[in-house]
Amino acid sequence: MRITIHQAVAVPRAQAIAAYGTPAFYEGRPIRDDIAVLEVVHHDDAGTRILIEVRFAFTGSVSPAVRAVIDPAKMSWVTRTEIHLEEARSDWVVLPDHYPDRLRASGTYRFGAGDDGPGTTLVTVEGDLKVQVPIVGRSVERVIVSDLRAYIADEVSSIPDLAR
Repeated sequence: MRITIHQAVAVPRAQAIAAYGTPAFYEGRPIRDDIAVLEVVHHDDAGTRILIEVRFAFTGSVSPAVRAVIDPAKMSWVTRTEIHLEEARSDWVVLPDHYPDRLRASGTYRFGAGDDGPGTTLVTVEGDLKVQVPIVGRSVERVIVSDLRAYIADEVSSIPDLAR
């Protein structure tokens, strides 16, 4: 399933990009839309390139059909994000802690000029998500993408909080 999300934020582009490469952006974040940040696993800032790996967990409820093939207690993953500061983009890939044969997701974040001038940024998330579970795979993909849209909206709106 293709993912495309556009979300504006009232901060300059450099600040929006930098937020995603800062451990403080993730640490202590409350559970949002059934997704919890467990820990920043790795952080490497090489100047123009930042690599950050963050472990997440799904905390919501799942249907009995999903529970029959996936243990909800094992719905955790690491998102590895490589931020290319000079290109105003990042590449991300989801690395499941369990069931790596059942979930694949990867894509990019792009940070463009917002419609309200240089103090705003349009964050565009694009990617692909594939859940390989017989019978329920497509419906699980739709739920994940729906939750992801809400999560990204909350995430992007929290960028200005780093400046306070």
